[in-house]
Amino acid sequence: MSKYLIPVLPAVLIGGLSLLGGHAFADDACADITTNSQRERCSVSAKVAADKQLNTSYQELMVRLEGGYQTDPVLAASQKATVQEAQRAWIKLRDTDCQVDALEAERGSSAHVAAVNNCIASMSRDRSVFLDNIASDIGSGPTIGRGSCPTQDFAQFLPAFSANAESQKRLTAQAVKLLVLKGTSDIGRIVTHVTAVVGREMAFPLMAAVPDGKVEGIEVEKVDDRHVDVVDKRAGNSNIKIFNFSRKACWTLEGVEDWSIPEKELSVASTRSLSREENFCSQRAQGFISLGGLEQYRLTVELFEAALENYLCAAASGDPISSESAARLSLSGMAPQLEYSKVEALFKAAALNSPGGAEGLASFYCFGNETAGSGPCQRPIDVEKELIRAGSMGSAHAIVALGDYWKSGDLGEKDIPRALACYQLAADKGYESGLDAAKRLRSEVIEPIAPSKCY
Repeated sequence: MSKYLIPVLPAVLIGGLSLLGGHAFADDACADITTNSQRERCSVSAKVAADKQLNTSYQELMVRLEGGYQTDPVLAASQKATVQEAQRAWIKLRDTDCQVDALEAERGSSAHVAAVNNCIASMSRDRSVFLDNIASDIGSGPTIGRGSCPTQDFAQFLPAFSANAESQKRLTAQAVKLLVLKGTSDIGRIVTHVTAVVGREMAFPLMAAVPDGKVEGIEVEKVDDRHVDVVDKRAGNSNIKIFNFSRKACWTLEGVEDWSIPEKELSVASTRSLSREENFCSQRAQGFISLGGLEQYRLTVELFEAALENYLCAAASGDPISSESAARLSLSGMAPQLEYSKVEALFKAAALNSPGGAEGLASFYCFGNETAGSGPCQRPIDVEKELIRAGSMGSAHAIVALGDYWKSGDLGEKDIPRALACYQLAADKGYESGLDAAKRLRSEVIEPIAPSKCY
């Protein structure tokens, strides 16, 4: 375990397959279930996820019908009305059937709620598949290209597709699944949002040209024989896009994942002295951390890298919170490690008025870039200085840490009376760990000891 953990930031949640794959991931609510209340929470999570997918499948079908019958709007309206009526009837049937399915459980109990929710989730997932298969070939037949299909070889298809806006429009499906990142009422918390759009109404070109041969920043990933994803990192980790292609009569773009966080999803207000750009960078960093921490997405590594890039941007003027976050993330093992001098500078900026920053700098002076945190302290005098600074700013945790160093001798020599003085000082500040450490130390020595002075 790394010695340098990412700090818990306000409104941050610490936490892939192709977008077109339709796979669902279990979240924390379904981990290590042992009680009925936990099963109920898990069932709620499953129901919400299935309902979200069902809504997307329904919207996609409506888009396909609208696009497929654009020459006959009256027929399109009739088809959509039929689907809408059928969907309402099915929802009523689903909800009634699931009450019957849960008859054996006591009404109102956690077991009953979980049974109903799990039944709804299961039926909704099946319904999504049913809706996905309706009019699934609309817009994907030989007419989609309004001309000949460039090639069935994807390596040759991609340059032809990306050549210009017109070729991209010709080879894009009528209904496109779109993933975007959206802000929430919690500043800094970003969530994914999936919807369906009419392909022809998108802003073309969607992708910059990919000429023949290997292109830096472009990764082509084969999902299976009929699905290929193109990951475009040319604009940097904060602006990654993934293009989902499916092969039917011809290779066709069917999904776009936009992993950038636009300014419109961020808050202009800030409680810290940050420039507008630094404020947005700080929120983007928190957003990428929240998504990467879920470890549900194929871009987990890139999301953490984007978070570090944005923390560094937010720390440009010396903001202590952003500086500490950048330094800790760099040393967490989840993002690229910065050079020693850069990490030291970040911690120094954070240590000026932040006890957490001073503690981070003390740990860094002890272990440097050695994230495992082993071996003797490299700069014991500086470690002592920073822990005293953190203690003077009110950190009882830092005082206990200083006591631990004197007890172990990692600062050069053992000083048991001084260690005891630090533990008691922390206890006097109401820190229970200080009291526990003092009791433990007294029980470990043979002769009674009197505390000296911590600092």
